[in-house]
Parts: sequence; C-alpha cells; structure tokens
Amino acid sequence: MKLTMLAITLTALVAASNTAATAETSSPVCTPAQAGLDSVLLDHALNLLSVNGSETVQVYRDGCQVGKGVYDPVLGDLAGNNWSQTKTVTALLTGRAVTLGKLQVSDPIGKYLPPGLGDEAHRAITIEHLLTQTSGVHMNWSRELNPEMPDRIAEFMSLPIDHEPGTYFRYDQTGPTVLAYVVEQAVGEDLQEFAQREFFTPLGIPRDKWFWLRDRAGHTEGWAHLFLPGDQFRRFGELFTNDGVVAGKRLISSGYLRKLHTGTKANPAYGYLTWVNSGAYWVNASGFAEATNEGHMISSAPPDMYFSAGFHGQFVFVLPKLHMVVTRSSGSLMWTPSRTDVGDLTTAATSSQPGRIEYEFFKLIMHAAGQPAGDYVAPTPTSVDVGLIVNPEDNLAALQLGPGAPEGCTFAGCGSDPSTTEAVRFLQEVQAAEWAGFTSVPDSVMELARKSPRFFLRVLDGWEQTAQIMGKRLPDTVPNLMRSLQASVDTVPAIR
Repeated sequence: MKLTMLAITLTALVAASNTAATAETSSPVCTPAQAGLDSVLLDHALNLLSVNGSETVQVYRDGCQVGKGVYDPVLGDLAGNNWSQTKTVTALLTGRAVTLGKLQVSDPIGKYLPPGLGDEAHRAITIEHLLTQTSGVHMNWSRELNPEMPDRIAEFMSLPIDHEPGTYFRYDQTGPTVLAYVVEQAVGEDLQEFAQREFFTPLGIPRDKWFWLRDRAGHTEGWAHLFLPGDQFRRFGELFTNDGVVAGKRLISSGYLRKLHTGTKANPAYGYLTWVNSGAYWVNASGFAEATNEGHMISSAPPDMYFSAGFHGQFVFVLPKLHMVVTRSSGSLMWTPSRTDVGDLTTAATSSQPGRIEYEFFKLIMHAAGQPAGDYVAPTPTSVDVGLIVNPEDNLAALQLGPGAPEGCTFAGCGSDPSTTEAVRFLQEVQAAEWAGFTSVPDSVMELARKSPRFFLRVLDGWEQTAQIMGKRLPDTVPNLMRSLQASVDTVPAIR
C-alpha cells in the first residue's frame, strides 16, 4: 500500500512540475487498485449514484481520479447551475479576501457598506454571521426565491431581524448575496473579476468555463446561479485537500478553512456556507419546515467529511482521513435524484438534502476503502410550516408592494433609474445554458452507449441496486434486454 501511494504521489508531482502558477488542467488517472480501493465496490457505487439523477460522478484519491460516472463522457463539460453549491464558492472567495488582508470575519458588514445603506442593527451584523447563516434576519421563501428580485441588498436591509445575530441558524439565500457584495466592496472591484484573477485562474478554471448571474441591480448572486461544469468541481476538492494551497501558492489561510468546515452551536453540521458531517445532530435547510435530525448527515460516511451542496444534487465531498474527494453534478438537465428513503413529500422535495441513495453510495465507498460504515438513520419527517411560504406581508413584499417592501423599490426596480439589463441578461444566459444541456445529449441512446464504456451494463447495475434498496426486483426482461444491447454496442468501435 505504501508503495502504491508513493507511485501515485510521484505521478502527481511529475504532473505538477509542468506548471508554476496554476493547477493542472487535468488530474492523473489511477486504477482503483493503485489507490487501495476495491474496483468492484467502487464500480457499484459509481453506477448507483449515476442512475439516480447524476450527470457526473467522479472519485479521487490522493489527487488521482480513480473512477467516474456513466454519463461523464458526454455531460462532464456542460456548465450547469451549481445552485447552493455557489454558497461555498462565495465562502471561498471571502476566504481569499481574508487571506489577502482585505477584511476580517469579525468585522460588521457596515464597515464596508456605503453610508446610509441599512440601519444600525443590520450594519452591525458581522461577516461571520453571514457565513454561518446566523444573521437572525427574517426569511420567507416567496421573497428569497423571487426570480424578479430587483435588488437583493436592498431586500436584506428591509427584512426584520427575528433573532439575535449569532444565536439561531436559518438557511437563506439573501445573506450570501450580501456577503458577496461586502467582499466586492472590501476588495474594491467587481466580485467576478476578483474571482477570476484571485481564485479561478490559480485553480486552473478559465473564464470561458463559467458564468455567474446577477440580480437586476447588478449584484452577483452569492447564493446560487454560478454555472460551472461538473468536470471542474474537483478543483474545489483539491483546494480543500491541499489546505488552501494550489501549485505552491496559498490562496486561503489554513485557519479560515478550519472554520469553514467546523460547525457552530446554532448548527453543528454547518460551517462557513458548507455542510459538515461531524455534528451530533444537524438542522436542515428548512425547505418547507425546520427539522433537527440526530446523528451525522450521512451516517455511512466518515465524521470528518464536509461538503458543498446544491439543489438537484450538486456536491463536492471531502473525506480528509481517507484522502478522497467525490464530486457530483446534476444542474444542467434538471434531473431530480431518486428519493427512496423518505416517508413524507416535503423531505422528498428537498433534493439537495442527502438521503438513502447517498447513504448507500458512501457505504460502498467506505467498504471499497476497507472501512466500516455506520447504520442508516432516516431524516426526521416534517410537516409544512406554511408561514415560511404564505405570509401576506411577505408575499406582497415579493412584488415590491406593502409596508415590508424595500424602500424606494417597485416591481420595475429600485432607485430613480430602474434597469432591466440584468433581467434580460439572466434570461439570455439561462436559456443558453439550458439549450446547451439539451443539445449535448447524443442523438440516440446507442450513440451515448458507444461514448461510455459498458454503458448498458453499468446502468443495469445501478437500476438493480436501486430496486434492491427499495425492496423490489427488476423484471427478468430488463437484464436480458440490457445485456443484449451491450452486446450489440460491443461490436461497434467506441466513439472517441
């Protein structure tokens, strides 16, 4: 084992020697055996997650790619919406600004806001409160997810403060955008320009690989709408496993990263806009109702694991003691992951919340690494908290009407010169991204099968595992058909 790890390390060092300023464009590829993993169990894990809503699935150990999903050859380079995984990127950009000495997490946001923006109480909220989702600011989903939000910063300043900052966890979308705005003010330039020069370029992500939507006032949306291909997710994992150092350059301080994956009293499973598996309990993202769940979020995975998570299942999982990174994307074609573990519709609808499929996936990963896996613990069933969605004052404010609406804002925009530029840009870019998703799909299943080795057998394996988890069995005709299709594909040369 020591010799194989040495071989992997030497391979990575040789590859790294070809660059000085940025990360490698591609990672070394190793066999599971070279990385000390059982290839059969790893294959089962990849197949299971692939058929349950994934566009890409990739597993890395010690910097080497040891496996990828069924659809990766076709969908790996497609820029999809990262949804709330964007929050973790916002936290990393904040960490870069902290490392550069541009701000401190203990600073009140008012230190960086223009004079007159927000009252004293809102300006006293700290950067760390925003990072940990403990600002205490009121949250209602009809306002948070308003696609026509004219100005998310003005929106935040208009919301009442329901809890003392730092004491109560409430997952929200507006706070991370305020954080992005504060970082922008602290560094003195557009956040996206800062992000490319100080973060994406060192990681090896070129500008044409991503785009990031803004609200109608031009503020970068810190909570979602970063469009980035699944093939690029690994770069965040590499940053974490290398403790914030890329190609010999420290991007983010070690101390900041420790806080990023350390929970708080308000939620032991949430650090700096990043989920943590070590908590004795975890508070959910309150999609329909707040719930406290006992145990680790994914009980089959190591307690030291932490991860970014986005709607429809965007994930970068970091397993420090096992030297592993697992990435998953599913943001372009909007496939919804299977929710075989839930007893209520509200949990099923929260498709960014890990469930039974993720449990079974990591159970296989742990066994492939020769490690034990904990018993399954189902999420706590919840009922709908109507107040998080339906509230007359909030619902009117979402339309920029009534006493709760931001001052000076109308449905057309905020200020004396409302702009529709960003709204038009939003529609254009999302339309382009979704069109790219549809056009990237092969003309036929057989074409896809020729691009993805053992396609039908891998899909069959994933289906059989999913059926077994659900206590069911595939009809006998299905395995026979899939094997027959694979045999017909094997007679045709693979498409490169």
